[in-house]
Parts: sequence; structure tokens; C-alpha cells
Amino acid sequence: MPIPAFIACCARRALPCLLALAPILPARADAPAPAPLANYHHSRWTADEGAPPTIRAMAQTTDGWLWLGTLDGLYRFDGVQFSRHALPPGLGLNRNLIRYLHAGPRGELYIGRSAEGIAVLHPDGRLKELPPGPAVGSIASAVGVDADGSLWMAGRGIHRLQAGRWRAVEDGPEWRALDVRNFSLDSEGRLWLSRQSSTWRLDRETGRFVRVLDQGGDLLPAPDGALWLMSDDGSLRRLAAPGANRPVPVSREAADTGQFAPDGTLWTLACAGMPCPLPGAAAHAESAWRIAPARLASSSGSVQLSGKAPYAMLVDREGNAWVATENGIDRFRRKRILPTELAGEGTAYSLASDASGRVWAAHHLTGEMWQLLPEGALPARPGRPVTVLARDPAGALLLGGRRSIRRERGGVVEEIPLPPGPGGKAMDLRMLGILDDGKILWTATVETGLLAWRDGRWHTPEGFNMPKKIYQSALAGPGRLWLATGDGELFHYDVEQRRSAAPVDIRALGMTAAIFPGPELVLSGDNGSGVVRDGRLAMLRAADPNALRNVSGLVASADGDRWLNGAAGLVHVHAADWRRSIADPAIPLRYEVFDRLDGYPGRAVFENRWRSAWSADGRHLWLAASGGVVRIDTANIERNRIAPTPVILSLSTDRKTVHAGRPGQASLRLPPGTARLRFDFTAPSLRMPERVRFEYMLEGVDSGWQNAGTRRSTSYTSVGPGDYVFRVRAVNEDGVPSKADAVMPLAIAPALWQTLSFRLVAALLAGALLAAAYRYRVRYLTRRAAERAHVQLAERERIARTLHDTFLQTVHSLMLRLDALAAGLPTGDRARRELEKVLDHAGSALSEGREQLRELRSGEGVRLEDLLARVVGRLQGTHSGIGIGLRVEGPRRPLAPDVVGEAAAIATEALHNACLHAGASQVRVRVDHGGAQLVVCVMDDGRGIEAEGARKGAAEGHWGLVGMRERAQRIGAVLDVAPGPDGGTVVRLTVPASRAYPAATAG
Repeated sequence: MPIPAFIACCARRALPCLLALAPILPARADAPAPAPLANYHHSRWTADEGAPPTIRAMAQTTDGWLWLGTLDGLYRFDGVQFSRHALPPGLGLNRNLIRYLHAGPRGELYIGRSAEGIAVLHPDGRLKELPPGPAVGSIASAVGVDADGSLWMAGRGIHRLQAGRWRAVEDGPEWRALDVRNFSLDSEGRLWLSRQSSTWRLDRETGRFVRVLDQGGDLLPAPDGALWLMSDDGSLRRLAAPGANRPVPVSREAADTGQFAPDGTLWTLACAGMPCPLPGAAAHAESAWRIAPARLASSSGSVQLSGKAPYAMLVDREGNAWVATENGIDRFRRKRILPTELAGEGTAYSLASDASGRVWAAHHLTGEMWQLLPEGALPARPGRPVTVLARDPAGALLLGGRRSIRRERGGVVEEIPLPPGPGGKAMDLRMLGILDDGKILWTATVETGLLAWRDGRWHTPEGFNMPKKIYQSALAGPGRLWLATGDGELFHYDVEQRRSAAPVDIRALGMTAAIFPGPELVLSGDNGSGVVRDGRLAMLRAADPNALRNVSGLVASADGDRWLNGAAGLVHVHAADWRRSIADPAIPLRYEVFDRLDGYPGRAVFENRWRSAWSADGRHLWLAASGGVVRIDTANIERNRIAPTPVILSLSTDRKTVHAGRPGQASLRLPPGTARLRFDFTAPSLRMPERVRFEYMLEGVDSGWQNAGTRRSTSYTSVGPGDYVFRVRAVNEDGVPSKADAVMPLAIAPALWQTLSFRLVAALLAGALLAAAYRYRVRYLTRRAAERAHVQLAERERIARTLHDTFLQTVHSLMLRLDALAAGLPTGDRARRELEKVLDHAGSALSEGREQLRELRSGEGVRLEDLLARVVGRLQGTHSGIGIGLRVEGPRRPLAPDVVGEAAAIATEALHNACLHAGASQVRVRVDHGGAQLVVCVMDDGRGIEAEGARKGAAEGHWGLVGMRERAQRIGAVLDVAPGPDGGTVVRLTVPASRAYPAATAG
């Protein structure tokens, strides 16, 4: 183009003219430097892991699913499991020949099939086939969704879907080739289209596409809203600058050349068929530049993909780069803990920082030394071998060699020669460690053991009176040391005094791995970590005890957080959580672990007894691990801010498996007899699916959320009929929770025996059976009672006959003889008077006997109080000097005949004892007809009875007491004989109401 014409063009249309000039601009050589693939965690899936082969298309929908189009159907991946998504037969015989996938902005997935058009899979599970049109008999090479939601398709021409029909926009001969790469919107809402060798933009006024650049490739939306074009030769051009209106989301379909990640990293396949990351490429200042293939080739390393032919690349919303091959699929995820050049066995490396804020590393075997920078390890200047590094209290760097120790600070170097060998000859010593306490420089070698440098010469430890079996040590202040022994004791050793305070028992740690002095004295060992307070070790608690085992490095970052390098990897504890658990070790420590998934190679090195974690600036942390030295920027840890979307996959019962339907569907109806439920669920999270945690709840069964951990299924047994709602929620690896729960309503129909009508009928039948049983029981008891009454009446009649024919006749005969004898004596004779008194008493007894006979014959009982009143009246006549009284309390109630007889006999015996043996002046009888019990109590104010004698009864000669207790047992009563509170004796008979009152029992 002539220059004047070009200027005129620019005056009219600045952007097209500028892009027309772009081909003659020189490609820039200062492209962003690629990052080594060693900084990225690589995972690959082949058929062995369930991945489908021959993946031809990839897309990620807004719910997080990674969709894979193959010639054998449509698959989806949640980060853990691949599953085939069956397409309905109505889509045609070629429905499984998937050639193209595009994820729309509303969560829909556009599926392009060989010669069969395009189908749309909506987020609610509905699958809709678009109207037949230009893709039928051909292939849809690209699909785009415009700012107004309308759909564009590139096949043999460019078409737009309007009013349910495809309308051709560009269909000339130049558009018949299937060379359209993709559509894309820029931040201003303009629609772009790229082809193999040209780039076009939609003119909204004419409705036609206008060529703007004679260069083709893939359109790459950047996270800042800019739009780039990347060609197959690795050249990039910015088509649209970042806009102020709104950022454009990263593309959700695969590309041939590359894609931008959310952090601005450009991933490309233009690296000899290998993926290459270029961090910060989206922010590159140049609007046109070219990727340097040589630099990319050097960054690829020795990564082995799942196949030999990378087909396409996709960068998902979490920043993972996916590469599809003929055998499967690969994922690249940036590590949080990055490797360094110091790989191999980590036990050989010692680390230390100097006063100027630099961190150094040395190899114990080779003597090599490196300066550790945030970008990596820089080899130090060549010099004498350095096998061990340390730091003195003033910040000077201590460099231990084979024949000397050098102290370096501010350019000043002090050389301390090691002891010579036998005969004074110099020899190489294998150094084990260095420690400067501010007054003595301590070291140990394999050949000499422990040595102390003081006053310009080396001393052996014999004169220092140090503890035996020292295993670990640390500074405790100028001239003071903390010394842990192999016997589980911690000593505070004073170098000047050459003595130690009383040791602290630290056996709970196991073998000590490290001592960390500071604001708090922390120790770690085989069994965990603890803090020494008030002369005692308190073990710290953690949900996983392994998190605090064998911690050999502890660093406080600038924000006060603690970073522990131990058996589990790198453990991060926030400052507030650390202070809380240190103040009260019983409170479990809250923490997060960075392990192999984050790039940590193995575990912390502790066996060399060197400090394994260093930071000079409180931000960049260097760790000695079993797999080498690694680094982490604690202020710039990449976090996953994408909330997971939980999904319920299926419900399995005893009889069948039901796949989850659409969100918001009606309640799932399950047949009667369903009792066992198994729910399978997931949450597509592609960065670290191994750490996605779930909680679930079955409303109607669970009272709250149940923790499933990383499990993706749960089961219920013995679930009854009813309406239930199953809910699932998820949290990703960085604690970001899902925004909404996955919900599945369901209802279990009741079996016949579980229905309300059945239960009512069963209740009625049970009530009728109980009523019949009750009536049968009442008749049975009535019959038995009548039988017992008949037997009792017969026995009473037998006893009455016996009494009448024997005892009463005998008494009557004796009375007649005594009466005849008295009549023969003179009137007024003393003997006659006594005989007349005896005859009166005998007459009373005879009358009482006849009354008893009448009762036995009639079966009608007398009242207890009447019997006791007669006994009291008789005793008052024979013991006129004793006041005898009877009191009845409570409403009179009929008593069981046997209770009347036994209670009267017991009370009579108690009254006779009180009148004859107690020497009492007052005797009282109380009968209490209580509602819960019948109480008969006889009290006197006599000499009383000892408690032991009342308890032993017959053993003390009280045979009457034995008889009284036997009578009480026969009627189920309790007899208590004890001294009274004011002297005398109290005899108390307690009969339960159920035994005393027949009416209460019958009721």
C-alpha cells in the first residue's frame, strides 16, 4: 500500500489501518520468559484411568464440568471420574461422532456432530437440537454467542440463528472453505472472527463481516478484557485493548495454538508439540511479539504426555491447562511449592542466612554452595568446599569446611582451623554441625566428636560437665544452651557455670527432632510437638497428629503466621490460631498442610539435625525436604477462588439405580418397601479434586449436616416411608464453599402395613384383643377368688367346729366346776372373791370366743379398731395403773380379713409386752387408714428395748418378736421395732394399700 494511501486510510479508520500495518512490523524478540514445566504439577489420564481416547474437542461449562468430545461419544470429567453422557437416539446415527464443543455464557453446551448439525445441552439437563441448516451434511467448525445472546455458526459460510431459522450472512465462494477457527467478543461487545489466514470483525450497521487483518490464528480473550490473535507460527497481536465496560471471560472451548489463564499466563502448544507456560504474557507491553521457540523448547523439560500427538489445549476457569492427545488427556497445575536446582537427596543440604538478608545452601558431600534467590538457586563463587552452614548470634555466616570454619560478616572473614590429625598433620574432617552460643563455638566431626573453640584453641567436652547422650541443641541466650538428650530430658545448660538446671521431662515427644527457642520454647519429635511452660512440656494437639511430627524447621513470616516443616510437609498456622493453642495447648491447633499435591517432595529432613526452614525477609521460605530444596512465596500463594458446584449424580435403592434429574424437578417417588438408600454426588473442581470436602443431610432423618470428608457417596438403612430432601454442599481446597446446595426431593411410598388406615385397623384390633384379654383375666381372677373364698370359708367352718367342740366346751366345763367350787365357799371369803373374778374373766373370754366362732361361721369380718378397742378395754381392767389409749386416723376402709387378724394379733402382742415387761406408765395405739398404706403403731414410755435386741429377736430371747415378724411377712407388711425418740419402744406395722384394702386391688 502506498504511504499516502495508508495515511488517508488511517485518517478514516484508525484501527483497521493499524492492523493492516501490523504484518510489516518486526516481531519482538523480548517475549515473556517461559516458566519451566517443573513448576507445574503434571497429571495424565489414559484408558487405564478411565479416560476416553481420541479426544477431538474440549469445553468447560459454567458449572465446572469438563466436557470431552470424542468419536465415541460425549464424556464429562469432574476431576476424579470420567463418565459417558449418552445422547438420545433422536439425534441420528452420527450422534456420537463429536467434532466440536463450545460452552455458552449461560451454562449451555453446544455439541457439533459430523454432518448432523448442532445440539444444545442446557444446564437443567434438557437436550435440544437446533434447526437443521448449513451444518447438516457438513461440519460446524465454530460457534459463537453474540452480546445479545444470538447464535453464530461457521461451516460452509457464516450463519446466524434468528427466529428459529438459520440466516446466511456470508456464503460467497471465499467462505466455502472450512477454515474458520473461532468467534470471540471483545470488551466493547464487538464480535470477531478468525480464519486460517485472516481476521474479521462484524460491522453491526451492515450486518456483514469486515476483514481487518491478513493474518489468521486463534482469538484469545485475556483476563483483563484485551483480545489477542495468536497464529500458528507463535506470533501474537493485540486486536482490542482492555475495556472499561466489562472484562471478557476466558474462552471455554479448546484452541489449537494456546489460551490465557485467569492469572495472565499464556499456555501454548508451540513448543515442539509440548505445552509451555508464559507467565505475565497478558500484561506484555508490546502489542505485537513473537514467542521464541528456542526458549520454549528449553522450558519443556522431560515431561511425558499421555500421547505423542497433542491435539488441542484448554485452560479452565481455575487456571489448569489441559492437553488432549490420541491416548487421553493431561493436566498442568502450577505448584504452590516450587522446586529449585538443588534436587536430589535433601539430607545433604544445610541452609543458613546471613546478616544482609541472604539465604545460602551448601552440599555436605560435594562442598558446593548456592545463594538462594526468590527466582531460584544461584551458584556461589568457586572456592574451598563448604560442607555445613550455620549462623552465629550476631548474624555472621559460619561456613564449615573439611579443614576449617570461616566466619563471614560484612566482608570480614575469620578463619578458624580445625584440629590436625595424628602427628600434627592436616587432615580432612567430616563435619556434623556448628553452633555458636556467643561465647563458645561448638562443632562436631565424625573423627573428633564434640569440640569447643574458646580462647583461641579447641577443647574437649570432658571439663564442661555436660549431660550425657546429647542429641539436639539450640541457643538459649549468650553462653546458654538448650540440650535434649536421647533419654528424653531437656537441660538448660550454663556454659560459664558449667552446670545445668533440673531437667524437663520431654519423653512424650519421642526422639527430639528440633528445639525452637523464641517467645515460646517449642520442641518437636517422633510423637508430635509441644511447648515448655513452667518447667513442664505440654503437647500440642492437631486433628491429624502427623501434622506436628518431626518438625525440623519453624519460621514466623512477616504477618506473624507460623510455617512448620515436618513429616506431613509444610504446615501453615495463622498467627491467631498459634497464639490460642500456645496459650492453651488443650485447644487443637488449626492449620493447613501443603504436601505432594502442592509440590512438596516427600517430607522434611530431620535426620541430619540441621534446621530445615529459613527465611531472610519473612516472605520467601526455603525448605530442605527429602526430595531436595524447595521454595514458597508465602505472600503470593495461588488460591482457588472458584466455588465448587455440588451435583447429585444418582440414587441407588435395594431394587434399582435412579440417575438424578433436572434441578427443581418434582419429588422422586420410590416404591413401597424401599429401606436402603445410597446417594452418589460430586462437585466438578478440577484444580485439586482430592481435597474437595463434602457435607450432606437427609432432611427427615438427619438432625444436622453430616461430614463426608472427601467421600462422594453415602448410604442410609432402615429408612421408613415419608417425604425427604437430600442435600449436598461442598468446599474446595482453599475453603471456598459452594454457593447453593444440590437438592434431591424424594418420597418413599408406604407398604400396606405402613399406611395410616392399616395402622388404625391394627390399633382397633389390638384394642379389641386387649379388651377381650382383660375380660378373660377378670373372669379368671374372679373365679380364682371365689375358689379361694370357698376354701377359706370351709377352713373357717372346720376351725369353728374344732373350737366349739374342744376349746370352748372345755372352758365352759372349767367354769362350771369353778362356779360350783366358789358356791361351796362362805360368802365374803377372800378365795371366793378371787374365784369369782377368774370366772368373770373366763366368761369374757368365752363370750369373745363365741364371737370369733360367729365370725368364722358367717365369713363377715370385724373392724380392726373394734378388736383393738376390746383388747385395750381388757388391759385397762387388769392394769389400772397404766394409761392405755387408742386413736384412729383417716377414713375407715374395709380391710382384708387376714390383714385384720394378723394386724390385731401383732398389736395385741405389742400391748401385752408394753403392759407386762416395759414398766410403762403410758401406752398408745394408733391406726392410720392412709391412702397408700395402713399403719398400726404401738408406743410406750417404758424402759425401752435396745436396737440390737430388737433386730436379733429370738437370739435375745424375744420369741414374741419372732412371731410378730412372721405374721407381718404373711400379709406382706413391714414390722419395725425400735427405741422411741423420747424413750420407750415403738412398734410400727406398715401394710401396703394393695394388700390392706381389697377394694383398691379390685379396682
